[in-house]
Amino acid sequence: MLTIGKTRFSPHILERFAVPEIAIRLPGIATPVWLRTEETDQNVFAKVFVANEYAPRSLDPASVATVIDAGANIGASTLWFRLAYPKARIIALEPDPANFACLQRNCASLPGVELLQAALWGEDTELALQSEIEGRPLGSWGTRTAPASAGTPGPAPALTPAWTLDSLSARFGLERLDYVKIDIEGAEKSVFESPARVWLKRTRLIAAEFHDRFLPGCTAAAEAAMGPAVMQKYQRGENVFYRLAA
Repeated sequence: MLTIGKTRFSPHILERFAVPEIAIRLPGIATPVWLRTEETDQNVFAKVFVANEYAPRSLDPASVATVIDAGANIGASTLWFRLAYPKARIIALEPDPANFACLQRNCASLPGVELLQAALWGEDTELALQSEIEGRPLGSWGTRTAPASAGTPGPAPALTPAWTLDSLSARFGLERLDYVKIDIEGAEKSVFESPARVWLKRTRLIAAEFHDRFLPGCTAAAEAAMGPAVMQKYQRGENVFYRLAA
């Protein structure tokens, strides 16, 4: 017999029936957190809550008023930010429709959290969503954004709104960005190469996962944009942290 929580049942149940998702409870979160079993949700959750990959070395939780969660996926990072920084306003962006549905399910009831089905980019525009490359599915964790090009053969790609961090700051009245998390599958190159970078002057901490492996120049673009404003740099897991002189 298997025991999960207070329930005991035969493991043969798992052999005969599919379990497409599981629900778990997080201390401090009133509603269940749902994870899909056929996607990478469990790995994402483990990186966030077991490996604690978004925890910076020094950032007073009481001083964090604004968090940008770009590439929120199913909401594991958004939940972590809600628990770690209870006074913060959190803006979470996720362009993939299936991921965004999970993000809503997991985070819509959280106080002080605003969810946007949108992408981060170097200009305000609409982007095409890429769910496969050369016929190879990218999976829920790897959906990419790219400029929408008219006249491309085949079915029209799904589109998503895209915003710069300057536009988001203006839209939501954000005077300071205390923590900006960026995990956007290569779109970080456009974000940091953009001339719309006033937001950098008002940002205290950035945690970025770079994707040079399929889009060379992502890290170089970010570090060139931040330049001498970087006061401290370190890595935790796949995330590179930059503390800025803002």
